[in-house]
Amino acid sequence: MIRRYRELDAAIFATNLFTEGGDWRSVYFFARSVEAQRGKVALINPRGKRGCRQWLAAGVFSPRIIVNGLATLATWRVLTVCLLRRDVRVYLHETRYALDEFQQNSPFRYRLVARVLGRNPLLCVSRQAEAHYRERFGSDRMQVVYECPGEGPQADLEPGKTHIVMVGSMNERKGTELFGRTAELASEQHPDWQFHWIGGVATMAPIHRSERVVWHGWTWNPSEIVRRCHVFLLSSVDDPCPLSALEAMQMGKRCVAFEQTGTAELIQDLPGCAVFREHTPESALAALENALSSGPTTADEISSAIKARTGLEAFRNAVVRALQ
Repeated sequence: MIRRYRELDAAIFATNLFTEGGDWRSVYFFARSVEAQRGKVALINPRGKRGCRQWLAAGVFSPRIIVNGLATLATWRVLTVCLLRRDVRVYLHETRYALDEFQQNSPFRYRLVARVLGRNPLLCVSRQAEAHYRERFGSDRMQVVYECPGEGPQADLEPGKTHIVMVGSMNERKGTELFGRTAELASEQHPDWQFHWIGGVATMAPIHRSERVVWHGWTWNPSEIVRRCHVFLLSSVDDPCPLSALEAMQMGKRCVAFEQTGTAELIQDLPGCAVFREHTPESALAALENALSSGPTTADEISSAIKARTGLEAFRNAVVRALQ
């Protein structure tokens, strides 16, 4: 564990990931883009039991830490790390109004925050913000880093190949290693197949990243890549009913899934789909071959079949029945 945290390109503390506001998006895009280049970034919400362990390990061992925003900095756990470490960088998005309000509502904590902001390196979202922080906190260790809205998928899928895709976080439960091993096995028998994984790293454990897979990292709109693929390979060891697989089938994509997933229940008798019984590359490859050779199934047939079972109308009717 110590080695993994020491090897991080950065640990990012953020308490507001996936909330309504947008000040988490820039650091999130940064983390995913670094991972796409085979770097190592840990996104850590320091609240909660699991976050506490990650916060402590990163606070002690990570060579580079970024704290995202005032709400994260003002938590006692993060504030303690920043008071102990002068090298922790704070990416501050707050305006004068927000800082004044925080000072009025939490005067003691504000004094501690102000000490950190006057001493630690600050990343500022604009020149205007930089000038205000210099005036307010007396900081001379600042750098302007404008916000980033992110980018859509830019992947070029090679024409003439059969493209196989998975969408999900890269970890053991999602079957990242199985996906890569299946791609390696398929390369010998089906050199015209290309495997794609869309999703960022969600574990500190070592991950097998096969060179036979295009690792796209996290993207804001994975459907733009999925739409251009042919088969969705759900490699998860267990998964209740992932929306990514349903969305792919609603686009008319064939689907292959492990039998211990809820998705397997939906596709075991659908045209153009297949289920593999053993969580092995050999079993997954055989299921892919079956799905791709199952006859002239059209995209409309797959889409109509899955919508009949999981479309909005089917879902609404099921919930209405459950409420009666």
